[in-house]
Amino acid sequence: MVILIGLLTTFLPFSNASKGLMFPSTYPDGRPIDKEYIDIRNKSERTVEIMQAKGNSEVISQFWINDDMAGFENATSLKNYAGRTPMKQNYVRWALIEGLKYEKELGGNPFKLGITGGTDNHNGAMSDVVENNFIGAHGPSDNTPELRQTGEVPAWVLAKEENPGSITGVWATKNTRGAIYDGLYNREAFATSRTRIKVRFFAGENITSNPSSMEELVKDGYANGLPMGGTISKLTKAPTFSVYAQKDPEGANLDRIQIIKGWVDADGKHQEKIIEVTWSGDRKLNAKGKLPAIENTVNVENATYTNTVGAATLLSSWTDPNFDASINAMYYVRVLEIPTPRWSTYDAVKANLELMDDVPATIQERAWSSPIWYTTK
Repeated sequence: MVILIGLLTTFLPFSNASKGLMFPSTYPDGRPIDKEYIDIRNKSERTVEIMQAKGNSEVISQFWINDDMAGFENATSLKNYAGRTPMKQNYVRWALIEGLKYEKELGGNPFKLGITGGTDNHNGAMSDVVENNFIGAHGPSDNTPELRQTGEVPAWVLAKEENPGSITGVWATKNTRGAIYDGLYNREAFATSRTRIKVRFFAGENITSNPSSMEELVKDGYANGLPMGGTISKLTKAPTFSVYAQKDPEGANLDRIQIIKGWVDADGKHQEKIIEVTWSGDRKLNAKGKLPAIENTVNVENATYTNTVGAATLLSSWTDPNFDASINAMYYVRVLEIPTPRWSTYDAVKANLELMDDVPATIQERAWSSPIWYTTK
């Protein structure tokens, strides 16, 4: 079963404001990290928070210019406070790929992290993440529509760049504290940007291609592969990845499912590829493998949208055509909803305020799975 939980904080706090300290290459005293450091971190830090009220830490459009979906709740005003300098090293995708270097060189990965999300909500409401009823996240700093347009969270971020926060999904054997923590420890977890999307992700060289149902996908995934958070190794052929997503029962339809692959080349440089695995409608990939944007049904004047586009569920599989058994790699899933009004649009309509022109009027809510890793050993 899946358990959706709201967290005030997760095992690692948000990285986008960490000043390069979240994913270091050295001990605090300057010594290079070693296998002992890696082992301690692997034991103690199993997940990373990919999103919370002060922004999204997956990627940022400033550094991921080729990722069309990177510009999502980036909270760029973080750089204006406390001497924070924009750094690619503050973002989760960078860390997930960087960890592969250590896997090759030291035999362990310090950034082998599952994905979770939280709110960092200072109002004492852990799962208060409804986009159309956002009341701010920091009490008197942002508790009116006017303050959310013009105010700031002191020493942190402009209020208009906040968001309602994220929630964590955990695949657990039962709804008990112990089973949920086992799921988190095993990294069989995912995060969403508020919405109640459900995500499944499995991999293995004997996974069935093109499963006919979610039930078949799950049964086959556990029998012939590994779920999100797992590690496959020493394969003799390219792995197949099976993916499934189900929309929030009370929310927007789904646009697409992507797999993000990351690896390190022979020169030690980060490489990545975004694969469009499955999508709604009859759109076709272009020559560069890009998928046309789905129709935007949002009416910003009254902050509404319709589910006349998109899909309630998406299900597919993908086999990596460029798999190299001699190269460590990681893969994770990103699920996108169709466009919906941003909280600031709902706010403006309800309070009869003008829409702000320097924040998006619409967004595409999303979910991120924990990675599946491939290692050569």
